[in-house]
Amino acid sequence: MRYKLILLSLILFVLVGSFLQITSKFHFFYIEQLQLFQFSGDYLADKISHPGGLSLIIGEFLTQFFSTPYAGPFIIAAVLTAIGLTTRAILRQINPDKELFLLYMLPVISLLLIQYDFNYLLQGTIAFLFCLLCLSAWMRVKDFRYRLSAALVITPLLFWIGGPVAGLFSFSVVLKEAVSRSKQGIYFLAVLIEYLFIGIGSVWTTTLIGYRFAFLPDAFYHPILAAPSLIYFSWISLPLCLIGASLYPKGKNKSKKRAGIELTAQAIVILALCWMGIPRYNDSKDYPLKVLDHYARTGQWDEIIRHCHGPIKNYLYLTYLNRALAEKGELADRMFAFDQHGPQGLLASWNKTSTVSTLLSDTYFTLGAIALSQEMAFEGYVTVIGAGNPRNLQRLVQTNLIYGAYPIAEKYISILEKTYAYHNWAKRHRGFLYNDKAIEADPVLGPKRKGLPKESDLSGINGLEHDLLIRAEQDPGNQLPIQFTGAIYLLSKDMKSFQALIEKYYGTPVLPALPVSFQEAVILLAEKDTDYWMRFNVSEEVIRKFAGYRKLVVQNRNNPQLPRLINNSFGDTYWSYYILK
Repeated sequence: MRYKLILLSLILFVLVGSFLQITSKFHFFYIEQLQLFQFSGDYLADKISHPGGLSLIIGEFLTQFFSTPYAGPFIIAAVLTAIGLTTRAILRQINPDKELFLLYMLPVISLLLIQYDFNYLLQGTIAFLFCLLCLSAWMRVKDFRYRLSAALVITPLLFWIGGPVAGLFSFSVVLKEAVSRSKQGIYFLAVLIEYLFIGIGSVWTTTLIGYRFAFLPDAFYHPILAAPSLIYFSWISLPLCLIGASLYPKGKNKSKKRAGIELTAQAIVILALCWMGIPRYNDSKDYPLKVLDHYARTGQWDEIIRHCHGPIKNYLYLTYLNRALAEKGELADRMFAFDQHGPQGLLASWNKTSTVSTLLSDTYFTLGAIALSQEMAFEGYVTVIGAGNPRNLQRLVQTNLIYGAYPIAEKYISILEKTYAYHNWAKRHRGFLYNDKAIEADPVLGPKRKGLPKESDLSGINGLEHDLLIRAEQDPGNQLPIQFTGAIYLLSKDMKSFQALIEKYYGTPVLPALPVSFQEAVILLAEKDTDYWMRFNVSEEVIRKFAGYRKLVVQNRNNPQLPRLINNSFGDTYWSYYILK
């Protein structure tokens, strides 16, 4: 039986880890950046001084490895497997002759489903495992007096280790004594009363900010958000397991057929719970965003573009796409080959969340709007669930190096040097401190410093386009600011501003030639004035394409299928966008 148990545990570990790796690997890349674990005595001392501190430290320690491929799914699989084994150890002490796999798996399934919520802390799962380990150890104490004393000692200790799971432990102790019909069970109410005093006292002394953080798993969720009902399932499942194991008939099955039927029925129920629960809670709606976010973070622009073909209804996706095109220098040539929906697709509206703040910070950095990038990096850093955001901290290092604010950059570098995944990055950027020549020679930082405004001004006060044109004039070799400005006008269908832009800058070092979409817009400005086209050197290919477009429109003027025909043949042109969107 021992070897069978080891085999089953390995199977569970491999199945859960492989499933998460195949279906959700980008989820783990995403949540890694929402916390910032530091190998620092001050950092650890601050964390461990609060209720649940040890479980928080362990959770953040494990989460930092999620940046490594395969690590996140299999770390979660290992923790969940340990929870399943510990639950089995508890229930076997109540009903030693039955393998109640369904009951063993209830906490595992519940905690698996909550992992999909990026506002949930791994601390909650670690704390639950601590609760199970304490409960299993306590149940092995046979003497009534020692058992009561152990429960009274474990409860405050578990509160320090795991936070409110100490309340779950104390309730489980009382429930276990009740279902066991112990004559001295009434005395164990003292354990529950003890925790009530601990929880209330922690709120009165402002150790915790609210009763829900003292008594509920809300403590393991984003503090400013309402926790979903799913977070309570694992806490409900543990008492149900204790009751189920107690009520289930004891003794070994005399019939192998009956035992086989029981195991088969349990397996069917477990599969049914997974079949219904995973599609409902696996956050599939936001998963594409996590995929794009990972590719943007790692600079895989072609992968972003590959994932954005077809209809796009989300401005965040479009912002990722258009940033990728901008990074490749293809924005003004290719943007209308994709499903654009106005200027909001260039810069999504800020909603004060960490995700959007980080996206905007990255996009502004690409544009060279360093002040706005720094502002959004600050917003993204302070709004995450954990103690910081390494990705935004990296951006704060870069922006302060660009500005020459070396003491501030050094402070942030010192933090990143204490991390696992960013130590080498921080060490490399320490070489830029107080070294203007190194910054100016760097392919990332140098051009951004070169594009800084020569005169101090409030960023964005006269509109982003104004700031971009200043950068374009200061650094004509960088075509992105002028192209992005034109893209704003074209997506807004502001043809008057677009015309003023090209008439002022075309033929100058700022805009020596017009990108494809700009040429297509020129034809719309003067459809019958070919001399105007020649003024901006519209290519023969664009002219021939427009002739085909015009012929299609004229021949199908009264055809209700005209929009579909235009989209099929000319859906990658500005003419299609201008007419149909």
